[in-house]
Amino acid sequence: MTKKEKEEESLFDITEKDPEAIYRLYSVISFIVILVVVGLPVWWMTTRVYRAQLPLSEIYEFELKNRTDRAYGLPLSIEYDILITIVNPTPQSLNVDLDGELIDINLQPFLNLLGDVIDFTVKTQWLYLTELGVTPKKVDEYYTLAQEQLPHVITPLEKKLWSHISQKPSINLVLYIAPCKTPLYILDENSTKLSTNSFLSPRWGGISILNPSLESCESGILEPQLSWIISTFTKHLQHLLKLNGNTKSDIEEFAFVRAMEMIDSTRRTLKSLAQLLLEINSIVISDDVADKIKLAVLKANEAEEFLRADNLKLGLDAAKIAFVNSEAAFSDTSLLALLYFPDDQKYAVYIPLFLPIMIPVVLSIMSLKRWYSSIVKEKVD
Repeated sequence: MTKKEKEEESLFDITEKDPEAIYRLYSVISFIVILVVVGLPVWWMTTRVYRAQLPLSEIYEFELKNRTDRAYGLPLSIEYDILITIVNPTPQSLNVDLDGELIDINLQPFLNLLGDVIDFTVKTQWLYLTELGVTPKKVDEYYTLAQEQLPHVITPLEKKLWSHISQKPSINLVLYIAPCKTPLYILDENSTKLSTNSFLSPRWGGISILNPSLESCESGILEPQLSWIISTFTKHLQHLLKLNGNTKSDIEEFAFVRAMEMIDSTRRTLKSLAQLLLEINSIVISDDVADKIKLAVLKANEAEEFLRADNLKLGLDAAKIAFVNSEAAFSDTSLLALLYFPDDQKYAVYIPLFLPIMIPVVLSIMSLKRWYSSIVKEKVD
């Protein structure tokens, strides 16, 4: 008689001696099947973090440029809000006759030159009874602002601008009308008056100071020269956007540099996201986010190929799509769905549920095993 036949005969003898033993055995087996074979896999599948398939190997192989090689300036974007702010601190004594819509209309020819690269939205606002927030130094019959004071001029103005509520990066162009009693000039590093009487903040915008003429102060009405305002704002935009000129070659060079920056930004963003996925296991990647990442990778590669083939238009269009999708994927709210529910917390929540159920099952298995072994031993003896 084989060993298997002996065990089957022993089990038959056990059930004859204790008819309820087989029911206890089936009960334990059913618990094991429900909890271990069915329950644990279902629990694992329903609590695991879903991550759609991503081209991570290709993303990890991206070669990124040194960020220090890129000059400090406006945030990279394909859309900007241009907020033109006209500040009149003394409206009670000086009426400024200036139509903000005319500034918008006269800026459009310059903005249209960059229409294939960037979309601009121009908006205008007026601020009254608003000071610069710094104390200028009096020199003879006028007042001056030194270079070290210029950063402090922006702070009080920033509080009253609505640029912070816009989802797009904003370029602030401020025209400050100096009071008649305190004509104001900006000094350079050599304490010499700046001919433009304006200054720039690379990531914010520019401020121009206009001093009313004696005739305007006497009449109480100021009619600013529109051509001077447009020329000043145009130069500010050129410096802020790092545009060398208005010629066709300058625009093409700007478009090429912008496309390369968007490709580099796309790959840098995707690589940062890939590193986060490697470090944080609880980040969810939905199918929608995965599609954006795949499209960004594809279009970034296509843009680079088009630019190498001197096809600037197709390269710029592909770079835009890659940049927009990479930013959308990185900032998607679904990435944070389980960020505050890591694995250790998951186990801490579910172990108290499974442990009390598993302990009686394990003890029953051990008890039945000892009981079965004792019966078999008696049979053999």
